[in-house]
Amino acid sequence: MDPRFSTDIIMNELLMILLRIAGAGLLALALLHFPISKSLAWKSEAARMSPVNESIFHVHAIFICVVLLMMGAPCLFEPAIFLEQSRGARWLTISFSIFWGLRFYFQWFVYKREFWQGKKRETVIHWICNFAWLALTILFGYCAYHQSIGI
Repeated sequence: MDPRFSTDIIMNELLMILLRIAGAGLLALALLHFPISKSLAWKSEAARMSPVNESIFHVHAIFICVVLLMMGAPCLFEPAIFLEQSRGARWLTISFSIFWGLRFYFQWFVYKREFWQGKKRETVIHWICNFAWLALTILFGYCAYHQSIGI
């Protein structure tokens, strides 16, 4: 038996497990928007905005949840679609990797440090998010690499 063949199978199985974990995490993050909105008082904060900005805020919050659900569901329920060789899968994995890479960048360079630095709870959340965004970037980046080399 070709040793590369068994290594490829093991790597694919590991990637499938990691994609399922990522999917569950993305679905959980979508659902966490409900308690997050209460904790950050989004309703009262949005009420102080102009009506158009309040509507835009609510629509964007809903669409963030929809995007998280749409990213998470295939990862959890059909992770093989990210590993089967196709142009679509290549585009999908590259796009997801860029998306999460940008999210990681924004965590450091758009959110102000004063939002989390010196605050225990916010610092813990900041580092958890950093780990999650970086892990998603690497996972989808590796899947994109997997697509391009044809494992």
